[in-house]
Amino acid sequence: MKKIMFTMAVALMMTGAVFAQSSNKQGEKPTQEQMAQRMTERMVSAYGLSDAQKTELLALNRKYAGKFPMGGQRGGRRNGQGKNGNAQTGVKTDAQTGATRQAMSQEERTKRRQEMQANREAYTKELKAIFTDAQYQKYTENEKNRRQQRRERSSVNKE
Repeated sequence: MKKIMFTMAVALMMTGAVFAQSSNKQGEKPTQEQMAQRMTERMVSAYGLSDAQKTELLALNRKYAGKFPMGGQRGGRRNGQGKNGNAQTGVKTDAQTGATRQAMSQEERTKRRQEMQANREAYTKELKAIFTDAQYQKYTENEKNRRQQRRERSSVNKE
């Protein structure tokens, strides 16, 4: 009887461990489609969009997914390397895959920043056509607040 109970307890623990491992998707990077879907759902609930607006917004978010950050996972710091990877060698480690890559030059960073800014402006222009005036005003106010919060966090982190 004790052997049966012990065997059942071990089997139950193993089943729990297997289930916990299979349902842990926290380490997986979301796809661009998933990010566009999440962003759309957040915006629908935040701004009270209609079904027609939701459809247009989802198409817009799919169009711009991957062209600028849309609230997906950000790369974390690994092995004490800090924000920019290994400062001595200029080699960065990808937070998701562990692969290494060379740091971008100043010109590459500037070019990429300009591209992202142009994409953001185009996105905002198209978004304004989808939203009502009140929804767009609320959106711009929320974006302004997010930028301010980021500035405050970055100033705290620098200290």
